[in-house]
Amino acid sequence: MDLGPVMGSGSLKFRNYREGDDAAILRALNEESDLGCSLDEWAWLFPPEEGGRAIIVGERDGEVAAVCAGAPVRVVVDGREWPAVELRKLASRDRDDAGRALDHFVKTIGSSGRFAMAIASLGREGEASSGFDQAEKVGLAGLVRHNPVSGALRRFLYRAEPARDWEPRLDALWGRVQSSYPVAVMRDANRALRRFAGHPSVRHHRFLVFPRYSGSAVASAVFTDDGSTCCWLDLLWDHAHPGALELLAHISGRLVAQWGSSGEQLWLAGDDAAKTLLMDRGFRPQTSSPRVVAIRSFTSDLDARYFVDRAYLTAADVGGLGP
Repeated sequence: MDLGPVMGSGSLKFRNYREGDDAAILRALNEESDLGCSLDEWAWLFPPEEGGRAIIVGERDGEVAAVCAGAPVRVVVDGREWPAVELRKLASRDRDDAGRALDHFVKTIGSSGRFAMAIASLGREGEASSGFDQAEKVGLAGLVRHNPVSGALRRFLYRAEPARDWEPRLDALWGRVQSSYPVAVMRDANRALRRFAGHPSVRHHRFLVFPRYSGSAVASAVFTDDGSTCCWLDLLWDHAHPGALELLAHISGRLVAQWGSSGEQLWLAGDDAAKTLLMDRGFRPQTSSPRVVAIRSFTSDLDARYFVDRAYLTAADVGGLGP
């Protein structure tokens, strides 16, 4: 699918991604920007897509000078599914070129008819966001824990087991709990397979939680070791089972000890119940500014202002917040 016409800004010319661009993109930008991506990771992040990859390449004098790349996701808004694109990589040799690439990406994606909305991490609060000036902004609160709180006997009513790469039990869990997440990226087996399985260098530790004598999952979580911290990348849970979340908090504390980490960190928006329970287990608000996520609608059927207080977001929903 052609995402849009070739355009230029000064001597920087934009075009759609072409098969075989990957090596040239990484060769040109890895050393002169913050792209920080191997060829294997790039292939994992951006596999072939029906309709083509959502990637815009900027060239100057025939050389790659900027790239803006997204990945398709499915977003559910009050039970209705919408196609969306999640911005995963933005890099250039020049800050102004990065802004032009992002602006062109948003205009091209928005006019393609392929996606109803775009989601992007804008970094810290107040940072500039060319291309997303008209988007609605959602702040992700950071929670950290260095000293787990003991207790929470309800966790003994639950058991946990590692999740598989392909995990159809997530489909059943998502079907039962999605009403608690009125605006959220779908957290089903397909999404988990794509988002967490097979990374070439990062191991994602995935768990499902069940009532002790039941085979129906009531919670799931994904953790990773960033080299110093146990990071909660994702969380999905049945709010009728607080003991399941307490068990996950216990598991994360054990991972800290196992990995020799300095503590735990997670980013969360749209789940006050989880935030309250985790703070009872020793988590505290992070003192730095919240991360900001922008949601921009490309259709009159979706008013992005409707998302601000209702969107459920974790680090896994935005490429810039976690491995």
